[in-house]
Amino acid sequence: GLLDTAVEILFEGADSGTEKGHDGPMPFARSLPLEKALHQDTLLATRMNGELLESSHGKPVRLIVPGWYGVASVKWLRRIEAIRTPFRGYFQSKKYTIEQQTGSGTQTVVVGPMPVKSEIIRPTDGATLGVGTNRVFGMAWAGEDAVGAVEVSVDGGESWRQAELIGPRAPYSWTLWEYLWEVAGAGETVLMSRAISEGGSVQSTRHDPLRGGYMITFSRETKVRIDPKLRSQDSLGDVQALHMEMAAMAEEASGLPLDVEMQFEMGAGI
Repeated sequence: GLLDTAVEILFEGADSGTEKGHDGPMPFARSLPLEKALHQDTLLATRMNGELLESSHGKPVRLIVPGWYGVASVKWLRRIEAIRTPFRGYFQSKKYTIEQQTGSGTQTVVVGPMPVKSEIIRPTDGATLGVGTNRVFGMAWAGEDAVGAVEVSVDGGESWRQAELIGPRAPYSWTLWEYLWEVAGAGETVLMSRAISEGGSVQSTRHDPLRGGYMITFSRETKVRIDPKLRSQDSLGDVQALHMEMAAMAEEASGLPLDVEMQFEMGAGI
């Protein structure tokens, strides 16, 4: 059991590294509030899909914190400790934190639960589409909550229309969605999507600059051009086809630069 003085559970991994301005290697360590650490869905995993973990996945044991950003799921665990004061280690006070506006200024907040978010997978930014029916397809998630709805804008956020959700909806899980867009004429326009959690949280359409390169959850623009010489007759897809599209998208993204090389001020981050 835990003493009444315990406030957090600290998890330390076997990996360590050096950071500029700090002496010696520092182990990667993160803590969780008692409520999250003791939640029935927070796990210490030794296997994945019935097989023992591989080293790249955190062998021999790793923490799994569903609904939180992956940085919370410490790999290669070597120590777990109940602590009496909030943990202020480097990877929870300097790295993986954001600033949050308060009445008197800002305060540092640890990156933890994932906010509600959606992304457009098809069409891609800069795509050329035809006149007629065009399918807009994507995915959404809401961290510890389930996705309740997804809306699509075909006019840069001026108006929003309901998309169709596909497949099961559950906390911690992403949800597929699609929308059939009827296009009558040529031109250029901006597509956007926004997700709404079952708890009523709505995806923001603007990036909060205080978050820097973390928690990039705002609705990103997808610019498309309609070519009057092309005709489109898309229809709603089946789940298998959508999974294939997701796999193709992941393959395309695998060649992109790491987030440390991206322009965070443009909203490219985690």
